[in-house]
Amino acid sequence: MATRALAGFAVGLKQSAVPAAVGVRTQEILLDCIGNIIRARHDPISSSTTPLIAALDSLELGGGTGTSRLVGDGRRRYPPPTAAMINGTLAHSLDFDDTHGAGSIHCSAPVVPAALAAAEMVRSTGAEMVTAITAGFEVMTRLSLSLDPTLHYERGYHPTATCGVFGAAAACGNLYGLSEDEMVSAFGIALSQSSGTLQFLVDGSWTKRFQVGYASHSGLIAATLAREGFVGPV
Repeated sequence: MATRALAGFAVGLKQSAVPAAVGVRTQEILLDCIGNIIRARHDPISSSTTPLIAALDSLELGGGTGTSRLVGDGRRRYPPPTAAMINGTLAHSLDFDDTHGAGSIHCSAPVVPAALAAAEMVRSTGAEMVTAITAGFEVMTRLSLSLDPTLHYERGYHPTATCGVFGAAAACGNLYGLSEDEMVSAFGIALSQSSGTLQFLVDGSWTKRFQVGYASHSGLIAATLAREGFVGPV
């Protein structure tokens, strides 16, 4: 079963199994993602993130209190899913994030922010986080390649978002030390949240970056629910 095979890979990947060149490349993409987030915080094109942060800061949505940081902001802490959403939205705002050509996806924007939040939660080492991000990239890329990105686009879907939630869940599941069964559930929970439409191409709306940030948020939620025993569909 493909789901179980991916789950076993995601939770079983260790630093020792990652080729040195791959580990270096993951670190480069991680730094690139952080740079994109910082630049996006100071660019007018990312103005759509201002109302997003304002909404998430509101009392109704829980406010800006929590344990996770926004990249480039040393003042506020947010709940981990909120931090993943904002960081993920910023990471994709400028469209300069890494691109996997054959998969037609940007892996770092959904995966890295979720991994950052999860790593803060469980106090992971940098090496552990890089390994987890590598697992997330691999899962996300393989999914995108398997579904035929061109056909996915023609049907109106945004693969960085629809596949990104699975990559984010894989990275968080690796950091959490989920069992294979728990990771299977996490993927099922991610499936129920997988979304992303290309409608923004029609009217210039702001959902392109948001739905990638939401994929990061939802992947973290999926892995956390599975860690607590919530059962997702296979």
